[in-house]
Amino acid sequence: MLIAGLVSLTLSSGLLVPVADGPPKFNIDATCRDVGSRGAGIGGSVSACRSDEEKARASLAAKWTQYPAAKRNSCVEGAKLGGPPSYVQVITCLEM
Repeated sequence: MLIAGLVSLTLSSGLLVPVADGPPKFNIDATCRDVGSRGAGIGGSVSACRSDEEKARASLAAKWTQYPAAKRNSCVEGAKLGGPPSYVQVITCLEM
């Protein structure tokens, strides 16, 4: 009975956090599509953006389990706000 109560309390309080098996899978083409266009980016090239994203993805894959699950989920969800998500955004968030 105690276990059922704890499970019920946990489920209703939102304490369960979904944990991904590995880093998210983002579409780098979509992330870098508008780089260098008028008003987007900081004047970088699409190839530089792709390179940065691929390096960030590799770094995330190597260090993913070192970050707390709640922080991983929070950073991935934050990266999805306001446009195509970015591995660079995720890793920056995780390292802050």
